[in-house]
Amino acid sequence: MPQDLTDIHNQASDAMAEGDTKKAIELYNEILTVAPADEIALGQLMDLYFETDKFQYYLMRANYNVVNQKFEHAINDTKKALNIDPNSIDARIKLARLYRVSNKNLKAIDEFNKIIELAPETKESYLELIDLYTLEDAKESAVGISRKASEQFPDDIGFKNVVAKLYYDLGSYEEALKFVTDKNLKVKILLSNGQNEEAKAVLDEMKPQIKEEKAAYKLLLAEYFYNKDNFNESLSAIDDYINLQGPNAVSFQMKALCYEGLGDEFMAAVNFGYMKKAQNKNDEAIVEFNHAHSLNKKDKNVLIELANLYMNLGEKYTAMDFWNAVYELDNDSHAKEVLGNFYFKEGDYRMAEKYGKFKEGKAVPDAQNKAYTEAEEEDEGLIEKIISFFTKKK
Repeated sequence: MPQDLTDIHNQASDAMAEGDTKKAIELYNEILTVAPADEIALGQLMDLYFETDKFQYYLMRANYNVVNQKFEHAINDTKKALNIDPNSIDARIKLARLYRVSNKNLKAIDEFNKIIELAPETKESYLELIDLYTLEDAKESAVGISRKASEQFPDDIGFKNVVAKLYYDLGSYEEALKFVTDKNLKVKILLSNGQNEEAKAVLDEMKPQIKEEKAAYKLLLAEYFYNKDNFNESLSAIDDYINLQGPNAVSFQMKALCYEGLGDEFMAAVNFGYMKKAQNKNDEAIVEFNHAHSLNKKDKNVLIELANLYMNLGEKYTAMDFWNAVYELDNDSHAKEVLGNFYFKEGDYRMAEKYGKFKEGKAVPDAQNKAYTEAEEEDEGLIEKIISFFTKKK
């Protein structure tokens, strides 16, 4: 415990010993502002409030149960506090959040709606309610609350963009355009609505101002070129995006769509494979890479991707088939090492020899002979014993 907190604990303890309950309460609450999970402070406050303030007592007991991961007990304690003061916004927010962490989203929604009715100025409640409706796939309800928030806080452009994004997700592009102020989002809405030239005009306005947002700009530019069927320009913009942001599922998906537009089925399949891999959907990635492999049996990168994916899925012998295909392409040294080590560990010494893996580095040219010196020594010892047995004097 930090020295400052230790000092406050000592002061609070002294205040209790002197019977100064008010000062002790102030000091223990001061501790909780720095260390909300301090069980000693929570326990002492429970004792102090028990006789003087039952509302605060139940809230402290709720906090104590939260610290100990007893959420159902914390919910019950908070309800008891609300029975004493049903208009307490702090207690209602606590109850709503307890419902949420307990995966009782519908009850959390009810509580946040009550909070907004009682205290429409609590901005965080709107945000949490919008998020909950979105999690429950009730986007129309999320739109209603976000519009209500936008009316309650007319100077907060954040809520306007929340409304626009929700309408965009619902495919209501004309409604989204009535609210949007964020230029990146506006371009996405315009492009999705088929207003390509309007989107390009906004992009041209943005270009001189782009700094940290260069990557987002490039992605929007790629989408514009894609909508115009200018797939090569779109691919160039995506490559610029990747150079700034690094590859991700979105960039691979867009490249795949561009290659589809160009009629390049192989490269489309490859990029769909990378997209699925970036999404950690390895089974689906294998399907895409196998499709690419069926179109081009000699592509080394595809063979390596399949080998690694099958190995990650535990299909090791299938993985070795693909590593063997890599090795046969150009005697790849890494593939050879992988194959040799794999078969050596499996105890398949003949296959290990094929890829140059021998014990103590000693290869035996005759495949019928034993591959290891120990085995040879054991055989020689056995022959000597047999000769000795048959030459033994009777």
